[in-house]
Amino acid sequence: MFKKVTLYTNQLEDMKGFYEYQLGFRIVEEDETSFTLSIGESQLVFRESERAAVYHFALNIPGNQFTLAKWWAGERVTLNRQEGMDEVFYANFDADAFYFQDPAGNVVEFIARRSVDRMGNFTVDSLLDISEVSITTPDVEEVGEAIESMDIPVRGNKGIDPKSLNFLGSGHTYIILVAPKRTWYFSKQKSETHPLSIELSDGRQIDITEEGRFGQQKPVNPIMDKMDEIDFSGVAYLQKGETWTAARGFANRADERPNAIDTRFGIASGSKLFTAVAVCQLVEEGKLNFSDRLSELLPQTFPNFNVTIHQLLTHTSGIPDYFDEQVMDDFEDLWKQQPMYLMQMASDFIPLFKDQPMMFQPGERFHYNNAGFIALGLIVEQLTGSEFTDVVQERIFGPANMLNSGYFRLDRLPGQTAFGYIEEEGAWRTNHYAIPIRGGADGGAYVTAGDMANFWYALMEGHLVGKDMVKAMLEIRASGEDGDYGYGMWIQRKAEGVLKYHVMGYDPGASFHSAYYPADGSILTVLSNKSAGAYDIVETIQELRIEKE
Repeated sequence: MFKKVTLYTNQLEDMKGFYEYQLGFRIVEEDETSFTLSIGESQLVFRESERAAVYHFALNIPGNQFTLAKWWAGERVTLNRQEGMDEVFYANFDADAFYFQDPAGNVVEFIARRSVDRMGNFTVDSLLDISEVSITTPDVEEVGEAIESMDIPVRGNKGIDPKSLNFLGSGHTYIILVAPKRTWYFSKQKSETHPLSIELSDGRQIDITEEGRFGQQKPVNPIMDKMDEIDFSGVAYLQKGETWTAARGFANRADERPNAIDTRFGIASGSKLFTAVAVCQLVEEGKLNFSDRLSELLPQTFPNFNVTIHQLLTHTSGIPDYFDEQVMDDFEDLWKQQPMYLMQMASDFIPLFKDQPMMFQPGERFHYNNAGFIALGLIVEQLTGSEFTDVVQERIFGPANMLNSGYFRLDRLPGQTAFGYIEEEGAWRTNHYAIPIRGGADGGAYVTAGDMANFWYALMEGHLVGKDMVKAMLEIRASGEDGDYGYGMWIQRKAEGVLKYHVMGYDPGASFHSAYYPADGSILTVLSNKSAGAYDIVETIQELRIEKE
């Protein structure tokens, strides 16, 4: 019944710390005035208010995990007691329950449904959904009748009773309707009238005012509506003065582990920009020049590719590509002959293209080229004496404070990382056999949305390369059917200048867009662990939150 419940608090930071760090709940949306917790199939929002507010709400958990859940909670909070007991069995609901309170004084109940079993230990992923939400109002009968008119029945056959707890709903989910000053079970806290909003699974919404009055409306949120429309799975992040972040879908579909705002995602070709920065750093240091030629830098490997660093960076070199995106459709087809688990370093890609003929004369035109960035990665390794991924970690991720980013092997993904998923005949499979086992100079890094914001800031402020080099990277160096290109990034113009500098990446099970808007320094990043979806969300947010404002 509950899709999203919004409660209010004047202790937003303390509440965020309690639920995120003390309890370990996942935050799936956040801005300056609110945060949203993933509660199984439901979401719980705490929004900032000037006055204190106290509610009662319950969360459903599997019945067979009650003892484990109680131990888990007891390690993190003090459980409430009543008459010497810290748990209770509700025969009418065939459920066991225990209670505790959060920093705002909300009475939180974990209610274990004996008819529901889950294997394994109790974790935050064991939470099923929101079970109960209290509405405290002096107008119990009036509000109760309004809720009943929405086809939400009152439990029992006595109707609404202003002097009792009234349960409206069915199964394992209920709205608890109560008058003020009633003491909540397992606490000394009395019920108080405060505003709240309940979004139901069918999209209808119940709003309760500060006076406890009833209202009903359908929420209007075109960004979230677009996410629902395309079944988006991933994270959207906008830094425009204030920061807004939202997560949807599952990082692990088998275990129904939701994506969170700090989940890592593969970004495919989006990480070509890191390669470009590494190359520009070497140019600044005098170890390389944009006019240097590949055939001279790596004569034993590429003796016939007489192309410049500038041409490799701008996709104008004409060297053969191991995966020509303008000709080939399915990246996964590459690994039918060459096992993906062997593609661990830049040098592993050399046999795929080094003996192929040039596609066109160097500098003749723009033609997106993955092999060109493999070659750049090999040059970085040659000049630094280190593996490419180590160079990026030391010279870019570290200085940019990208603490959660890296080039991780698919068979050794760290925690809080989303698996990429490919839809096939109505089912889902991971992308573990569809892309190289480890990313490198042409793509395949894993980042968080917050880390990408840190990257753009570090780049534009001159912390990764000097300001003159930043200007060089941002100049239009080549143009093709898909737009203008600088060094490692796309450039989208508007009538009076540049709208955005941006990168994108698509792999089976990954889609990614990230942009910097120079007019006001806004940063927009969308990461997805599906093959498509990022572009649609970027366009929606850009239209509603950037271009209109």
